[in-house]
Amino acid sequence: MADQPHTQIAIIGGGISGLWLLNVLARRGFGVLLLEQGGLGQAQTFASQGMIHGGIKYALGGFTTAASESIANMPDTWRQCLAGTGPLPLPAVNILSQAYYLFSDGSLGSKVTAFFGSKSVRGRVTALAAADYPPVFADPAFKGSVYKLQDMVLDTTALVAALAKNYAAHIYQSTATLLRSKTGKIIGIDTGSGIVTADCYILAAGAGNAALLADDPGQTITMQRRPLQQVMLKGKLPQVFAHGVSLRTAAKPRLTITTHPCSDGDSVWYLGGQLAEDGVNRSAAAQIDAARRELEQLFPWIDTSSATWATLFVDRAEPANNLQRPDMPFCQQQGNAIVCWPTKLTLTPMLADMACACINFEADGRAAPALELPRAILGRTPWDLAF
Repeated sequence: MADQPHTQIAIIGGGISGLWLLNVLARRGFGVLLLEQGGLGQAQTFASQGMIHGGIKYALGGFTTAASESIANMPDTWRQCLAGTGPLPLPAVNILSQAYYLFSDGSLGSKVTAFFGSKSVRGRVTALAAADYPPVFADPAFKGSVYKLQDMVLDTTALVAALAKNYAAHIYQSTATLLRSKTGKIIGIDTGSGIVTADCYILAAGAGNAALLADDPGQTITMQRRPLQQVMLKGKLPQVFAHGVSLRTAAKPRLTITTHPCSDGDSVWYLGGQLAEDGVNRSAAAQIDAARRELEQLFPWIDTSSATWATLFVDRAEPANNLQRPDMPFCQQQGNAIVCWPTKLTLTPMLADMACACINFEADGRAAPALELPRAILGRTPWDLAF
């Protein structure tokens, strides 16, 4: 395949992990290109809630976990990047909220307060006085407690757009079929319009990794899918960025809410947490009914009667872990390929460090070849597609 276009590194997948790696590797002088079959970010990246969190929501049972500790420093890393001083400067990315909040009902208040005063999370959580509550919790009907976390929420569309803009000439829209030797070594990518070869192939296609790995005779990496049914409601809604917890679901958020702007001036509440996990066996109509009841209990002072509702069935594609949530990013070298999943948006910088450590050759400073393929375009968010 000596006559085929050749690059040092070829990345398959245009979600957050593939785009982040493209930026990091190109900045280090590697010749690198990226292939994306659909819209950039349109799968798991845009289906996420945009939270950059420090793991507190994994420690609500009263103790820290491997997941909560691995994530603890991630908000600081991201803030450095967004300020233009971190490992990957991204100063133009819009931040939807500089803080994230946790609110509890009265029955859970004393337990949560005691835990958040413990050494394990000191400095990562602040109990707020009523005068400092975000406006949505200032209503007299709210009887619980509010805590400010070090977390923040990003506009994922702006994030993906910024990452794509930096190296737009390296990003193509194409199918990607791996060509392998009899021993399973990758010898090229069939794009449907020609073959591209590389010294290293990074598989960062999220759920698409399963198909890319399927024809490897020596395959040892498998993927799991953990399903969710998220809920969206659109209307004239106040800004809410918060986890709701109660005695019923004290070990994890009962409901997780982020607020996203729409071009027509409305806002979308995007609902996850235990609601989304419990909703996988419900119909869309039943899940919306469950979400209505949750919001009526947690925010009885907010009128959502004129809102438009929709749901999103989405699979969290991850390395197999007995259907349990992985605690860390996954990155494993297999021959001349690197297989990766960030597992969480917030862990993407950590994944990049792991992937770079797997590359065993130096950057040659030469640009990746130009391909005769269309440029990949920005995908659409779930609420853009739903409403």
